[in-house]
Amino acid sequence: MTQAGSTIVERYRAPGFWRSVFSRLLFSAEARHFALVLPLLLFILVTVVAPVGHFLYRAIDNSTVAENMPRTAASLGDWQPADGVPGDAAFAAFAEDIRAAASAETLGQLAQSLNQQLTGTRNMILKSGLVVDDSVTADNAKAILLEKLPGLAKPELWALFKAGGSAYTDFYLLQSFDLERDVSGEIRMVGADRAIFLAAIWRTIVISINVTVICALLALPVAHVLASARPPYAGILLALVLFPLWTSLLVRTVSWIIILQGEGPVNTSLLYLGLIDDPLHLVYTRGSLYIAMVQVLLPLMILSILAVVVKLPKELVRAATSLGADWWQAYWRVQLPLIAPGIVTGAGIVFVFALGYYITPALIGGPRDQMLSSYVALYTNKTLNWGLAAALALQLLLVLVVAMLGWAAFQKLSKGKGA
Repeated sequence: MTQAGSTIVERYRAPGFWRSVFSRLLFSAEARHFALVLPLLLFILVTVVAPVGHFLYRAIDNSTVAENMPRTAASLGDWQPADGVPGDAAFAAFAEDIRAAASAETLGQLAQSLNQQLTGTRNMILKSGLVVDDSVTADNAKAILLEKLPGLAKPELWALFKAGGSAYTDFYLLQSFDLERDVSGEIRMVGADRAIFLAAIWRTIVISINVTVICALLALPVAHVLASARPPYAGILLALVLFPLWTSLLVRTVSWIIILQGEGPVNTSLLYLGLIDDPLHLVYTRGSLYIAMVQVLLPLMILSILAVVVKLPKELVRAATSLGADWWQAYWRVQLPLIAPGIVTGAGIVFVFALGYYITPALIGGPRDQMLSSYVALYTNKTLNWGLAAALALQLLLVLVVAMLGWAAFQKLSKGKGA
């Protein structure tokens, strides 16, 4: 051992060395700060990260099929859909799996899981629990099952059973992008009558971007007025801005239905003034959806911009105009770049909230205005297709990640220019 190595070893063996190391770790400023935020981190981990992660896992979960049909999947190891109906061993294994699932009272779960991946399978699987009795043996299973359950002759059904050999599936992720696997396993687009999710995610992104832009355009002048107003008018204006946040989202949305309906105050006023002959169709349209979402989210954008505007030195615009710039040049080239961080922060908040909107589009939007969250709620609460709901939720999460990367790139670019 070298002299330097001997010195290090003697230092570690010195009395009180490790006690001083642990003391520094336990009682350092960083350790105290971490201890203060630890309850919040644990709360978020238990109430947000764990349940959301468990829900998103449903997008690839195929454990119900894998646990209930292990013998059938194993018997189809060398079978291909082009081979047609499989042999006696596969039917015997299928009978054994159905008998075991019925005994374990999991046949209903298996039928529902298979039906989500191949429509029309549920009743046949449930009926197979009645067909497979003690008279069904390995020798006669194929003849009896094909006679009483003709649907078992479909190769795509046996391809689904074979895929059950894995506890994971890409079926829900593909379906969320309007894709599917054919009988041979090749990925293809679904038919036009079933392709709805790509249009839904695109519609969700477009609506969220438009709402964000409208909020930014409306919030900029309001933030300047609030920043320059004197007491008590500044307090009154700020209270008016915050008032929508103090009201229930459901109440605010329903109030727009009353205002925009055929007999509502808008149509009544236009008819009274003679501007229209018949009531306008204002509610349950894309326009009414924009109005309701902007009204709900506008305060968030105003507060984000206001937090930056109030800190701006008022002398900047005067200095720019004194150097020859007109008002627009001074605002566009001097003041607006300084307000940009507030706009970007507000845009990020509004976009994220708009992306996950469910109640407002469901109540005030038309049939073609439903956003992706509506489908997540539909498959979670009504059809109980949690795998597809989780896959659609992953799409929303992917859009958020892309938006965050864009925001991070903007922050880095801003710092680079500032340097």
